Amino acid sequence: MEIPEEHLAVVREGMRRVSNDPGGTAYRVRIPEPGMEMAGKTGTAQVRRITLAERLTGVKKNEDLPWEKRDHALFVCFAPVGAPQYALSVVVEHGGGGSKVAGPIAHDIMLETQRRNPSRANIGPKLAEAQKS
Repeated sequence: MEIPEEHLAVVREGMRRVSNDPGGTAYRVRIPEPGMEMAGKTGTAQVRRITLAERLTGVKKNEDLPWEKRDHALFVCFAPVGAPQYALSVVVEHGGGGSKVAGPIAHDIMLETQRRNPSRANIGPKLAEAQKS
């Protein structure tokens, strides 16, 4: 697909903000470690039809529904933000909201994946030295 770079830049920046700006829906699952920040997008897929009667009387909270009627939780992300090496998609069937359920799972996987990257073995000393200059 030929997608103009300026369009991709807008998407990347939006995903960066979702995970790293205080108002972002995934801010609480951000990775604050320098060089490991992730960019992401939360999502929720509705499983069932909401009837007119429910709309008029009030839609039940997801957690009050039987398991099979709860929404699916979604989260997609990439990291590190500045030079992406990893992409991840988490889908939790009937899990509820993406930021509450799928986001923390993605955080843990992405953080551990980056920590296990052999090229990061000496990044701590290199980063400390770079910050001194």
